[in-house]
Amino acid sequence: MEDQNVKRAMPLVTKLKPYLAMVSLQFGYAGMYVISLVSLKHGMSHFVLPVYRHAVATLVIVPFALILERKTRPKLTISTFLKIMVLGFLV
Repeated sequence: MEDQNVKRAMPLVTKLKPYLAMVSLQFGYAGMYVISLVSLKHGMSHFVLPVYRHAVATLVIVPFALILERKTRPKLTISTFLKIMVLGFLV
């Protein structure tokens, strides 16, 4: 009985994933807006705020990248490293 309910709910969950992702993204944007507004009103430089924002985003994303992409990540060869460096200097 319970197994049938789970089988029926899975297509619904699969359909709702994009909508749930967009709602959570909007909450993230709203939270970032509020934090930015409060920080700027308390005197934080508008040049420093993006640096902190990117630093925090990096710290949040790195564990997911290390855990979820561990087996699919290609090896970092000298050739790949040099290509990344050239692209970094172009930007």
